[in-house]
Amino acid sequence: MAVFKLRLTDGRERLIEAGRAGRTADGQIVIEDTDSLGVWGCLEEYPAEKVAAVYRRGPAESGIYTWIPQPVEGRWWRY
Repeated sequence: MAVFKLRLTDGRERLIEAGRAGRTADGQIVIEDTDSLGVWGCLEEYPAEKVAAVYRRGPAESGIYTWIPQPVEGRWWRY
């Protein structure tokens, strides 16, 4: 499990605890987690034009936990 922060284009922020977050080939942001059987499923979806930035909570190079920005282009998955 990880904690993700989505900064939306309307100025709001959304904190989500999930198994992974990713960007699809068409740019859509997808937040996923597993059910009790271990099957991945979508918790939330966001159109690319509604999301200004995505961050994952994790350790920085200094070892201190912070919000790590995710790439603004390309596909990615973070756990």
